[in-house]
Amino acid sequence: MRICVLGAAGAMAEVVLKDLEVFAPEAEITAADFREFVPKTANARFAQVDVRDEAATARLLAGHDAVLNCVTYYWNVPVMRAALAARVPYSDLGGLYHGTQRQFELHEEFVAAGVPALLGMGSTPGITNAMAGFLARELDAVHEAHVRVGCLDRGAAGPLPIPYALDTVLDEFALEPWIVEQGRAHPVPPRSGEEEIDFPPPVGRMRAIYTLHSEVAMFARSFPGLTGASFKVAFEPAFMEKVRFLVELGFANREPRVGGVSPRQMLLALGAAQTSPGGLPDDCDCLRVDLTGEIDGRSVRRRGEALIGPHREWGFGAGALDTGVPLAIAGVLLAEGTVATPGVLCPETALPFERFFAELEKRGIRASFSEQDRLGE
Repeated sequence: MRICVLGAAGAMAEVVLKDLEVFAPEAEITAADFREFVPKTANARFAQVDVRDEAATARLLAGHDAVLNCVTYYWNVPVMRAALAARVPYSDLGGLYHGTQRQFELHEEFVAAGVPALLGMGSTPGITNAMAGFLARELDAVHEAHVRVGCLDRGAAGPLPIPYALDTVLDEFALEPWIVEQGRAHPVPPRSGEEEIDFPPPVGRMRAIYTLHSEVAMFARSFPGLTGASFKVAFEPAFMEKVRFLVELGFANREPRVGGVSPRQMLLALGAAQTSPGGLPDDCDCLRVDLTGEIDGRSVRRRGEALIGPHREWGFGAGALDTGVPLAIAGVLLAEGTVATPGVLCPETALPFERFFAELEKRGIRASFSEQDRLGE
């Protein structure tokens, strides 16, 4: 089994590589990145590649059984084209709605090539989609699908404790989120829809907002007749206010300003230069999906929920763990041919749910499911 991890020098890829070392030690892992680095895991070897060069990327991927894309989502489509050219099964961490829509356009090409491309296999999208798909199996029809995520970080330190790629966080806060209402997808103002949501302890009550996310596009594609879909996330209040302030001040802007440098480039550089606080992470994520639908003409409500803490032995926080682990699992499922349907696929319709959730439990991530008399938030 040969698996290539692109963007392998990044934080999320570090989790992917560790997981593949522990749970697929026999696999040969190519840890590829533009930056030179030495992989920490025993079954990985470094390869240098610039994913902007599709031909070079395709040459690298040739002969692998799967490619796991951890590169910033802007490059998902070029990497997919490289995987298509090399005829290598593909997976990634999500395309932030608009990118996901562009990825869907490659479906027929992947079908023709006989290659599967499994999109959005992180925490959210990823685990959230798997929970939605598992719940949807019991329903005759899905009417609404709503994702709510709460992120608690009791060990947050430094001026801007970044939970995942700052580039993505800025887009989530700055760009118009898309939701589905009355069967129609439309944008809403950035950071709107603010509400208090009760998550299970230790996350507790947090204030969440709409942000741009892939699940809304994926659910609309996977569940015919869907009338409602949305995504809201809650971070620590101090973090949310800091990001809101930076976005409103213009630091999400990509246009070059002083010295040919954009405000975003400056902020990303400063964020990357922050000193790590050290010590074990102390965070917790709650991933929640609420579905409404029908069984035998009866209206029903279902909820899927996963509460994730840090992995003390591996030294990863919850936010990194629940993002990297699902992608590593996807890599094995693709490489061994368990997920083999050609085309551009969504987790909620393509995953073997029992196997996927069993693999999550091996890593300490457990999803629970319930029927809700009343869908409280």
